[in-house]
Amino acid sequence: MKVHVLRIAVAALLGASAAALWAQTAAPAATAATPPASSPLLVLPQWAQDKVVAARQDPKLMEQAYKQGAKLATFCANCHGPAGHSVLPEVPNLAGQNTVYVLNQLNKFHDGRRRGNFFMEGLVKAMSNEERFAVAVYYTNQEPASFKVSDPTLAASGKTLYEDACKRCHGLSGGGSERNSRIAGQHPGYLDMSLRRYRENRDRVEDRMFKATKALTDLEIKALSAYIGSLR
Repeated sequence: MKVHVLRIAVAALLGASAAALWAQTAAPAATAATPPASSPLLVLPQWAQDKVVAARQDPKLMEQAYKQGAKLATFCANCHGPAGHSVLPEVPNLAGQNTVYVLNQLNKFHDGRRRGNFFMEGLVKAMSNEERFAVAVYYTNQEPASFKVSDPTLAASGKTLYEDACKRCHGLSGGGSERNSRIAGQHPGYLDMSLRRYRENRDRVEDRMFKATKALTDLEIKALSAYIGSLR
C-alpha cells in the first residue's frame, strides 16, 4: 500500500513533491494544533481541523485512516470508482484531490449545505465524522489520471480561456488547493455539466464561479472542458 500525505494548498500551488511535502507536514507543530487565523483549514469545523493536523504529524494515524477509507470506499466505488476514477461522466474524480477540500465537501453534504445529488446526500448523512475523514484520506491519496485531447484546436482555445479566468484559483495545472477543487483530469462531461450549472446559477450557487462563467458560450465551455480534462 502506498500512502502519500494529506494534500495541502502549498503542494498544489508550488508543485512540491510528496517527499518534500511529507517533510513539511510530518514535523511536530511549533504551536498548538489549532491553525492560525489565516489558515485555509478554517473551512473545516474544529474536529476536522484536529484530525488533519494529527494525521500530518503521525504516519500511523494516516495509515489507519487510509485503511478504514479503503473499506468504506466500497460503497462509493459504484460511482467514483475503487481508485477515485469516476465510472460515470457526470460524477467527479476524487483521485488526487486535496484532502481538506474533499472533507469540506463531504461535511457540506452531511449537514445539507451542498445539495443536488440525492444518493450522495443520503450516503454521507449516514457517515460519522471519522468515516468522512477516512474516505477523504483514502480517495485523495490515489493517483490522478487525465483524458487525451481529441481536438487540439479546441483544447488550445480552452487553454487561453483557462489562463485568463481559472488559473488564479485552481492553479496553473488545475491542481486546486484546500479551498478550491482539483479540476485537472476531470471528465470533460462532468466539467461541461458543472460549468453550465455555475453559469446558470443552478444547483451550484457560488458567486465567484458564477461571475467567471456567466459570459461563457457553450463552445467556450466545451473548449475549457477539453483542456482541463487533459491536465494532470
